Amino acid sequence: MACALALAACGGDDAASKEVSSKDLKSLKGQPEKGGATAAERAEPAITPQERRRRAAIMLLREKLEKVKDPDERADLLAEVAQFGVHAKPLWSAVLAGFRDEEPFTRAVALETAAKVDPLGCQPLLLQGLGDDESEVREMAAAAWALAGIKELSPLLDRIENEFEARVQFAIMVAVEAVGEKHHVPLVAKVVGDLDPSALKPTIRFLGKHGAKDHAGTIVDCLEKDDVDLRILAARTLKALGVKAKPILSGLASALLDDEPGVREAAVNALKSLTGQDLGYDPSADEDARSQARAAWVEWISRNT
Repeated sequence: MACALALAACGGDDAASKEVSSKDLKSLKGQPEKGGATAAERAEPAITPQERRRRAAIMLLREKLEKVKDPDERADLLAEVAQFGVHAKPLWSAVLAGFRDEEPFTRAVALETAAKVDPLGCQPLLLQGLGDDESEVREMAAAAWALAGIKELSPLLDRIENEFEARVQFAIMVAVEAVGEKHHVPLVAKVVGDLDPSALKPTIRFLGKHGAKDHAGTIVDCLEKDDVDLRILAARTLKALGVKAKPILSGLASALLDDEPGVREAAVNALKSLTGQDLGYDPSADEDARSQARAAWVEWISRNT
């Protein structure tokens, strides 16, 4: 009887051992236990509710874009795609389709969307946009260039010579100001002569930001432009650059005759800063007083530079 009980006990232990071994074997093979997940599934990070909603929204946009016919509706959908940024890369073919739309506005929106969805790979598409027949599209191509943070600026600046739309030139130079670096200064200086006055403002800001002292002569020429704000910007930039050469000081002295008080004030402040002198010029004084004080500046520059 005792032997039988002992044998039964031994048999029970063997069964339990076999059962455990079977579970271990299944685990090693990656097979799920009843009602459970495999080891690989347990290792895979869970999809958050937010990610699940985003994927669903992108899939819905894909379906809508595949069916849309109206250019304005396509543009609206592409704008929605842009909100998802790089997460919307699965919709890249829809972005390309938007750029082939006959409506310029839709093509422009497609370029902006491209810069947000694939900032590293959108440059070829933006280059096509820069060559578009419609200025609206070219303008957006330049803006999208900055939006994507593309540091290669030669393709942008090469457009300036043959670009006669002021708004496009302005967009190009705003992009240059946004993403350009110091080594781009010589490239920028080459195109200054081809720029519309409106495009000179971001250009001067770019040159000033990167301490382009060798191109102070380009900036001093802007003191004679029709745009008041540009003349003020030029005087302030010359002050910041700290170039004390005679042509620079003489240009600022000429600006003391400007009809606009703001320009005169910026010019005399630059002269004071660059020379360390204060010769009593008051930009708000009457014309005769200003003329006499300016003559003192002209004489000082002649004797000391």
